[in-house]
Amino acid sequence: MTLIAALQGQDGLVMAADSRGTIGDPRALTAINDVQNKLFQLSNYCGIAVSGAAELAARLIDNLSKSIKNANLEYVDDIVNHTYTCFKQEYFNWFGARAWAGTAQIIDQRPVSIFILAGFNKLGEGQFQSRIYMVNSQLDFAPHLCTSGHFLAGIPQYATYLIHRLYNPQMTIVHLSALAAYLIAETATQDPKVGGPIRIAQITQEKGYEELRESSVSLIVKQNEEQNQKMKQFFFGGDKGDIK
Repeated sequence: MTLIAALQGQDGLVMAADSRGTIGDPRALTAINDVQNKLFQLSNYCGIAVSGAAELAARLIDNLSKSIKNANLEYVDDIVNHTYTCFKQEYFNWFGARAWAGTAQIIDQRPVSIFILAGFNKLGEGQFQSRIYMVNSQLDFAPHLCTSGHFLAGIPQYATYLIHRLYNPQMTIVHLSALAAYLIAETATQDPKVGGPIRIAQITQEKGYEELRESSVSLIVKQNEEQNQKMKQFFFGGDKGDIK
């Protein structure tokens, strides 16, 4: 299991992922590792994050990256359409056709893989448009366009509450990076299926896709923890004035 996030702000996009992998029944964990790579660059202006069957998804992304490079694709809408075609064909080759209608209830037995793609379209000279998409194997990889400014996948329930309380579309990528790290770190305190080192990438029209160094992410996490401590101190006995 995992938590991946993509957030849209006034000056760009932020993508983030944890690094925890679990083996066994998710209702009763049997093994954990914290070395999973779930965040990938697809082009100068587009990235992808993955939740679900990690090794299978890694194969899909490896093939996709090569195909994108061969097709000389750069911008997110073109890459999402290409992703849909490639992933759907790969799943068909591996698992066969999926029936969408019938007299009995249909249960999709294929491995579940959910992807979030974020990036820019170029509208004209010096004009760019940021977008976030989700593609889900259970919905045959039909692209879902984000209209809220944020997408979460994996174990989103805690992060969903936090993002509804804290997210603002006018945030800069600096603040979005802090928020993304906070979503993952706080979820990890509540659910052991999320955890390990956090990875964060920023995408801007000026610099394109850039992944933050591990030291930079560690500093963000530390600053978030300091803010948490200040809030705890406030409620525990900080200077709140006379409350009667």
